[in-house]
Amino acid sequence: MASQSLEVKKLVYLYLLHYAEKRPNEALLSINCFQKDLGDPNPLVRAWALRTMAGIRLHVIAPLVLVAMGKCARDPSVYVRKCAAVLFQKYMICA
Repeated sequence: MASQSLEVKKLVYLYLLHYAEKRPNEALLSINCFQKDLGDPNPLVRAWALRTMAGIRLHVIAPLVLVAMGKCARDPSVYVRKCAAVLFQKYMICA
């Protein structure tokens, strides 16, 4: 997760989304990295981090996801704000 390569980050995010339900401990350990990536200068990384956090369906992290969505809703990047709005809508429907 600490890789600077965007391709590697994206692959790790996809892996975590796919295996989060089967390996919840690893998913929980990755939350800190997602929170750090929400402050990344690259808007793509911020949006990927938010999407991945919202895609991990563990009740333990639901409050953290909502805080992250609120933070990203005030992001200077239009792309990140759009992702936050779409994910908020999907998250509230599924909750």
